[in-house]
Amino acid sequence: MSGDEFTVDLSVLLRLLKKNAAVICICIVVGAVIAFVTAEFILEKKYSATAKFYIENSKAQSEIININDITAAKSMVDTCAELFSTRNIVQKLKDATGVTYEIDQMLEMISMGTSNNTEFLVITVTTDDAAVSVDMLTKFIDICLGEFETTIDSGRIRVVDSAYSSGEPVFPNNMLAVAIGIAAGFFISFFFFFLREMLDTKVKAEDDLFVIYNIPVFAEIMSFDAKQKGGYGYE
Repeated sequence: MSGDEFTVDLSVLLRLLKKNAAVICICIVVGAVIAFVTAEFILEKKYSATAKFYIENSKAQSEIININDITAAKSMVDTCAELFSTRNIVQKLKDATGVTYEIDQMLEMISMGTSNNTEFLVITVTTDDAAVSVDMLTKFIDICLGEFETTIDSGRIRVVDSAYSSGEPVFPNNMLAVAIGIAAGFFISFFFFFLREMLDTKVKAEDDLFVIYNIPVFAEIMSFDAKQKGGYGYE
């Protein structure tokens, strides 16, 4: 340490890691356990149901499809996504299902997007129950089909994947939670030992005089009276 400069030798970090390896390992295990318990038993689980529409830009079936048709169909997908996410349709879904969620909550539960920038529109409904997600999405599909027919004059829409849920929670991800817990346990414990080492200005070895005070050591004299933990000290 000299003036405003501050450098940390890699060997110092490795020494800290080796010296406190046992405690750091314990912190890693504790972090992983806490993260797993939190994800498995404390956080509310979320379940998703997914369905897929295929949308065309014309009502007529054409054997020849050019790039303009594909571009128009992709634009139609965006139009449908906007139409299906209106409060009017969500209100119809609320009335059809009888759920107690508010409209704004339901809007957050429903997500839509194109599948790999194609003419497919993917709709996902996420709730705290897999069966409820499937039921809501099934009714939502029927409402969307009816709304499409009455609102959009051109184009066709077909259901290619009905509402489906794997039954496995999509949130929280236990493996990701454990990984975060492991990382947190390591970095928090290591930072604690690193900070303690940096704030410790006691001279424990001859190298510390140069590192802390920039004073070179030319000779050492063993002091048998100044006994320290782990051996004898220096004068």
